[in-house]
Order: sequence, then C-alpha cells, then structure tokens
Amino acid sequence: MDRLDVKADKLQFILVMLLGLFFVPMGLLVAIGGLSKGRGLAPVAIGVMCLLCFGAVFWLVRRGHARSVRAFTEEGLVRRDGKTFAWADLSRVVRQMHFNPRTSTTGVWRIEIQFKNGEAAWIIPMKVNNYREVAEYIRKLPCEQAEVKV
Repeated sequence: MDRLDVKADKLQFILVMLLGLFFVPMGLLVAIGGLSKGRGLAPVAIGVMCLLCFGAVFWLVRRGHARSVRAFTEEGLVRRDGKTFAWADLSRVVRQMHFNPRTSTTGVWRIEIQFKNGEAAWIIPMKVNNYREVAEYIRKLPCEQAEVKV
C-alpha cells in the first residue's frame, strides 16, 4: 500500500485556544477576587470550576488528536503521538456510527483501527481534511470491518 498522509484540521485547536482566552482569565479573576475580598466560597468555587472545565475540554481535544492517525505507510500506520503500528498486527476496523434524531441520519462518528496488542488509532471525520481519501484507504485494509452504533 502507498503512503497516505492524514491532513488534520486545525479548527478545533483554534477554538480551544479561544475558549482558553476567555475561561482561564475569567476563572483566575473570579477565584482570586473571591479569596482576596473574603466574599466566601462561592466565587472561589466558580473560578475553580471554570478552570477545571477548560482543563477537561483541553485534555479531551489533546487526547483525541494524539490518538489519531498521522500517516499510513507501507509498513503500517503512525499515530500523532509518535507510536507506530505494523500491518502484521492489524486486528480489525470498527466504524462507530452515530444516529442524529433531529435529522434522522446516521453518520460515522469515529473509525478505530485496532491492533492485536489492544492499541488503536483513530480517524475522526470532522478533524480530517482529506477524509474521503482516508476512508477509501481504510476500506481496502485486509481485515475484519465492523460497524457499531454509539
């Protein structure tokens, strides 16, 4: 199989940074203001919760990015965190399908390329600019392909 680079969309990182530009200063100001003026526990708790919420969103986006595929090569695939997996260890491909009740449509939420050692690499269609090319490449992989509803 030929080499195929997966082109990641940077929009989610930009949106997380914009969210951080709002949540981090606001959370710090509210928490520090609550501590310094002796207004009680409520402002401090609100400030800390703002910081924790931003931290959770940042962690989830970063985790999804690190586990996603950077490139498919002749030997295997490379994840964005630097881990390499050989095609010889390929176990199966699972397409996780999501049903949207508002539009009554089903679409791919995430594709997991699973390996024998229990590790997996992800393709998140919303984060991939060349998704059609990547999806076609994955369909040709010589392993079991399954769909599950999530």
